[in-house]
Amino acid sequence: MSKIQKYILSILLLFPLFGQGLDHSEKVAIKRKTFGLNILGEIDYRTNKTGSFYRHYDFGISFPIANTWSVAIQYRNIFTKKDGEWILEKRPHAQIQKTIDTDPIKWSIKSRQEYRIRNGRDDALRNRFRIKGKSNKSFFNAKPHFGNEFFYDMEKKSYNKNRFTFGFDFKKGKLGIPTIYYKYDISLSDDKWVPSFSGLTFQLTL
Repeated sequence: MSKIQKYILSILLLFPLFGQGLDHSEKVAIKRKTFGLNILGEIDYRTNKTGSFYRHYDFGISFPIANTWSVAIQYRNIFTKKDGEWILEKRPHAQIQKTIDTDPIKWSIKSRQEYRIRNGRDDALRNRFRIKGKSNKSFFNAKPHFGNEFFYDMEKKSYNKNRFTFGFDFKKGKLGIPTIYYKYDISLSDDKWVPSFSGLTFQLTL
């Protein structure tokens, strides 16, 4: 493991202890290939100035349908803290993704359809459309990437959330691939766009 990877791993482990009061997220992603399928898993914990407020657990499969096309079928349990209580949302979702590999940048275009099953609220459909670019070249053993995701509420017929990301994937080590990126979420509330999350995400892909 290189010095940079050890440094990144240290941040992944220690930031939750010393990053109190700041928005941050810690994620572990799993991707394993078997019988032509990708087995997927993800755990995500998010913290803001009030403390831990969000976590989700996701699993599913993805598989190619053409050279540059793939589909995924997944299920996610989401726990969000509200008034001191954890509220569960069940979210099956399916997506299709197209990749375009140019010389400097590898592009991915993804459309995800979510069915949101929420306690005390009507079920809802939402579409998430994301465009992401990742450098094919490494800079100091890291590949920069950036992306933007548009959230469209099918019931309200409203584009009411946006997510911008920018960060770096580091070289694979013994434990996996460490990633650090900045995430900026804004949501539409009372006809005004307000930040809902602005901070760093630390991810380890196994």
